[in-house]
Amino acid sequence: MIDTDSPQPDLGPLRAAAEAEAVAQAACGLVSIDGCRLADNDPLASLARRIARSVTEAGLPLHHCPRHHPLYRLGGVCVLAVPPGLADGRAGITVSWTPHNLLVLDWDRYGTYTGTQQAMNTALAGVLRAFGYLAAPFGSGGAWLVTGHRDDDPGAGR
Repeated sequence: MIDTDSPQPDLGPLRAAAEAEAVAQAACGLVSIDGCRLADNDPLASLARRIARSVTEAGLPLHHCPRHHPLYRLGGVCVLAVPPGLADGRAGITVSWTPHNLLVLDWDRYGTYTGTQQAMNTALAGVLRAFGYLAAPFGSGGAWLVTGHRDDDPGAGR
């Protein structure tokens, strides 16, 4: 029998610590387009961390993008810093969906793979807009290039 008269423990501090850990884990694995860890002093690091936090808050898993990472196979949202020379002169953060390797490696389901990737990238656009990011299509695979946040751009949204 459960004693409903005894006071429940305050789980607020435990929840806050768990949330802080989830955000810290998301931010520590960020990389640049060349697969190297994104340096804290990189001009794109702050935006990349902000996006990683938003994606985590939305409940989406972050992809461990470097191919050598043991969790690479799991898929998720890929967040990569792109220097200005690779994106038509624009610097930013690419955001895209990467399916689990179980789907990627099954060539008989290639249509399912591409359909899933397209649907999830479309959904990511909605998530990015909901969080206020300035994003434009990037490349031919459905990725998004985030160049800033509407709160940081005085001319945005007017």
